[in-house]
Amino acid sequence: MGLLMQRVLIYGLPSQKRQLAAVLVSQGVTEGVPVQGIDEAEATRRRPDLVIWLTQAFHDTGALAREALALDQRWHPAPLLLVLQGPIQPGALPLGELPIAGILQNPDAPTLIQALPVLMSGGRVFDVHTPPAVPPGEHQGLNGVFSQGLAQIQTQAKRVTAQLKQRPGALVRWVLEGQQRELAMARALVVTLHATTARTLGLKGLAPTGVSGGEELAPVSTGLTLRSRTAKGLWDTINQRLQERIARNPQPLEQQLLVLGALAPAPRAALLRQLLDQMGLALQQVRREGLRGEPLLECWRDLEEEIMLHGLQGLGGAYLRIPRNGALVSVSERLLAMELPGPEALNLAPRATVEPMLAALVRAEPVLLGGRLLAPDTPAALLHLELLLSDWLLRMGSALAGLVLEESSRWPELRRFLLRPDLLPTRQLERLRNHINSRERYEQLILEPLRIYESRRELLLLQGDGVVTRMLIDPRDQELRQLEPLQRLVTLSLELRDALGPQLRVFSQRLGDLLVTVLTQIIGRGIGLIARGVLLGLGRTLQGSGR
Repeated sequence: MGLLMQRVLIYGLPSQKRQLAAVLVSQGVTEGVPVQGIDEAEATRRRPDLVIWLTQAFHDTGALAREALALDQRWHPAPLLLVLQGPIQPGALPLGELPIAGILQNPDAPTLIQALPVLMSGGRVFDVHTPPAVPPGEHQGLNGVFSQGLAQIQTQAKRVTAQLKQRPGALVRWVLEGQQRELAMARALVVTLHATTARTLGLKGLAPTGVSGGEELAPVSTGLTLRSRTAKGLWDTINQRLQERIARNPQPLEQQLLVLGALAPAPRAALLRQLLDQMGLALQQVRREGLRGEPLLECWRDLEEEIMLHGLQGLGGAYLRIPRNGALVSVSERLLAMELPGPEALNLAPRATVEPMLAALVRAEPVLLGGRLLAPDTPAALLHLELLLSDWLLRMGSALAGLVLEESSRWPELRRFLLRPDLLPTRQLERLRNHINSRERYEQLILEPLRIYESRRELLLLQGDGVVTRMLIDPRDQELRQLEPLQRLVTLSLELRDALGPQLRVFSQRLGDLLVTVLTQIIGRGIGLIARGVLLGLGRTLQGSGR
């Protein structure tokens, strides 16, 4: 028996409809499913299996959203795929909150064809390209100085490149090529100086605003493909995206996450993959037991300890044996024999971020984001869940990497297999450990109380080119009451500054007014009288000498 033909209704300009219909005919079958383009007249007789709307990304985003919703409601339950042509400004259209099945921006033919079976089987596809965002603190302090320097170098490099494209004479070309080399050297110097300063002062990494050759940054693509809207489908999508980023093995981790970046690239990637695999198995176990609320969190604490043990076992390998005190010792057995500290000492992901992540990945519950409950299969909720899972993964990996660093200080041979080559000397390893300890104390005593008092959480997002931080506004009153005395002094200093700040501003304003009055009315008038008397005396003297 032949396969059932899937009917696709296309909205758009006639030329666009003909072009897309030709693509469907040329492809013929997509993943074993025959696809046929139909018009609106035929769709009224036979309901379509998929509706595609081809349109330009015009500025009236409200009208675009209303029309998309109207089409979705008219042809329900057929899924609607919105294909946008042209650029989209970030935040201009709440694409992630529209309850339509798919949104693609400027897709090529293979991407569009691959999305059709996903949508017709009940999944979602969301791929929108937006300009790369700049972190809020990028243009503040020393980071701002380095960022402005890179931006100026990039602007000048673009100007020189544009002049070279005009094919100038030999002498001018030599001068321009020399300027290109100087700009490349200047950019390398700025990046090197920032890296040195960042290691010393603990600054966050620069956003990639400057690139060699004056090339523009590629737009950021969401690239979400959700084949199933169940909790398992959510996990499969997020897990695949994080696995792809781990496979790229970003090198900037050495500066962004000192503890996790101390591991060699291969063991670090193996550790993160092992943690993700074990979390997937733990989620399957929790789904089978059907837990929720406090029983779920208690079970998850036990499962987290098992995940850590499996992560250490995978980090050491099943058969790796290396010398220790004259005997061959199994690395995994030695790592598993270590005593695991408590969750507070390991700085694992807190309950406030773990609880909503588990609720969505176990029971597909809605996600609270921006004061609204969103379905977990919406792109905005998916990206938020990805952020929560990435934060858990990086904090868990950093905790295990810290245990490995401590063990490596007592087991020198272990450094050859698990740590970076530059950490093989004892001096370099101890220098790194001291730097990590000082940063952790500063984080614990100063930065974390500030975040708690300001109701902010710092979340870590793993990307293909490193790790970026995202700030989540979340009330933390209970944690504020549990602060230690030294941490509470930091919050009290902030409260004192907030209380005295307005009064000091009023006092300085009044003092400034008083100084202006004294300078203009008293001292200025007195100087004017003295000058007038001197001039009168000089006038009389001149008159007397004239006689």
